Amino acid sequence: MLQRTNSYICTLAALVAAAVWLLALPQHTEAAGARTAWVSSNHIQVIDLDTARVIGRLPLSEFIHDMDFSVDGNRVYVGSSKGLRVADANELRFVQQVSTSMTKAVAVSKDGSRVAAIHPGDREATQAARKAGLPLPPAKITIYSTLDMKEQSSWHVHAMTFDVLFAPSNDRVYVLVPPEGMVYVHDLSGAVLDTIQLVPRSPEGSHQGAMLTWMALSPDGRSLVVPGTTADRSFVAEVDLGNRRPLDERVVHQDLGHNRRIQGLAWDDDGSGVYVTAVNSMVKFNGLGLPIAWESMPLNYVDIEPIPGTNENVLVAPIFSKSNKSGGVAILGENGEFLRTVELPDMSPYFVAVRP
Repeated sequence: MLQRTNSYICTLAALVAAAVWLLALPQHTEAAGARTAWVSSNHIQVIDLDTARVIGRLPLSEFIHDMDFSVDGNRVYVGSSKGLRVADANELRFVQQVSTSMTKAVAVSKDGSRVAAIHPGDREATQAARKAGLPLPPAKITIYSTLDMKEQSSWHVHAMTFDVLFAPSNDRVYVLVPPEGMVYVHDLSGAVLDTIQLVPRSPEGSHQGAMLTWMALSPDGRSLVVPGTTADRSFVAEVDLGNRRPLDERVVHQDLGHNRRIQGLAWDDDGSGVYVTAVNSMVKFNGLGLPIAWESMPLNYVDIEPIPGTNENVLVAPIFSKSNKSGGVAILGENGEFLRTVELPDMSPYFVAVRP
């Protein structure tokens, strides 16, 4: 009897161990063939866009500032408060830590050969400078090769540099510096090729109170848009990169009809317009100077991303249910109708990236 009991216990232990091992395997079966969105706050959850189910999680315990997919969709470059990492989009796991420096923004070149990242200055040195009323230490733009994620070049930029994008030609980057109201155009060695003044500067050199957030480049590379908010209005600054207008009309502002802070920004997949989200509202801006009609939203969706090859969009809300203290994700149809939603009881997402 004792021998049979010991045998049963050993068999049970083996089954439990096998179950634990299976649960620990990378969750790649569903992710490999699904249309997915990666949503983040201090970790990442992977959402199946067709079923609105969570099919994977990547724990991190660091605030995630930005994510961008490789051109083939098999890698995700994740910038967080504690570094730059690479994740496998099929196995749903981190495979490399490239840098331990805070990474505020990441961008992948159109040919997939490089990643650009913004690394702010040392945190302790920055805090010390703030306390002493001294200039903040500069941030750094770093260009990495996607072959091995080795650094190819880097250069210092303004401490409060906020966003970076590759030009379609892959040989230059656009760098947004909100305190100066400026976009700098650098070649990949850091040389300044051009400057684009988005908002007028005061005699003191400031940008006259405009809060600039993110950049979005049109699919054809001919328009760069940057939203801004002042005390009395919000607007989109549209930059002509295709020489369609005279030089003195290179930057055109479109008033968005209110002064709510702009949050999410993304070009439609077909390049027909730009989706903009603000507090409890959303609009598709087509750049034709037409009156803006905002669509009221039941929640505060802070980021939006079109789903490639469709007329659908995915949005994230940090507060999906106040009573449940949950965040959530919504998939919207062509006319703004809600197609699917998923509540995330253990996350307040602020950022979404859709797998190509």
